[in-house]
Parts: sequence; C-alpha cells; structure tokens
Amino acid sequence: MGLFSSKPKLQPKLTIEGMEITYNSKSEFWEFKYRDTEFWVCSPVGTAPTKPELDSILETVEALKPAMKSRLKQWVAVDDGESYFIEVGDFAGDKTFEVTWAEGASWGDMGVDFTIKDGAILDVSAGD
Repeated sequence: MGLFSSKPKLQPKLTIEGMEITYNSKSEFWEFKYRDTEFWVCSPVGTAPTKPELDSILETVEALKPAMKSRLKQWVAVDDGESYFIEVGDFAGDKTFEVTWAEGASWGDMGVDFTIKDGAILDVSAGD
C-alpha cells in the first residue's frame, strides 16, 4: 500500500434464504440475483420482496415479455443482446416494480423502463 493509498471500501453483504444481497456503496443500491434474474432496491433503505413475491414478479415479467419487446421496438433494435433487471424498492409499499431493459449491441447508453403493477404495464419511459 502506497503512502496516499486508502483501504478499499468493504461491500456490505447479507445472505437471506440463500440469496446473497450486496450493497453497492458507490451507487447506493442493494442488488441480488434470484432465479438467474438481477434485482435492485435503489435506495440505502428498503424492503426486499419475499421469495413467493419474487416468484410472482418473475411470472408477471415472463407473461409481459412479448408486450415489452413489442414496445421496445419503438426505440431500439430488439434481440441484439439486451438484458433487464428488476427494481423492487417500491414493491413493499404500492406493489409496483420496474423492469429496466438495456445493454443491447445497438442501444448505446439507452435504457427503457416499464413500470408494472397488478400484472399490467402502467408506464413506459426511455432515456439515457
């Protein structure tokens, strides 16, 4: 370690019901993977959904994928490597969650957010 070097910051981490939940202190959000899907809670304080609620969210996302992909075509090329994560920070309160699609080969820094509640898409927004 050099004279002006600092110790790397620890990355807070919890394991709950076999899920490893990590806090990203630089961006200030919690992240975890469940059934190969990335979930975020985009605030320093929040409540993560239970496993049955996560299962329900994943079922909803799977059912809405065709509609989301159809809407994505308004802004970007679809099926060129895009992926998504699910932000669940508001789920405990109002049962909404957001599916954010990004990272396709032709997308640049574009992202498209779908706000979902009760199995329906409430809002769609795109930006960088």
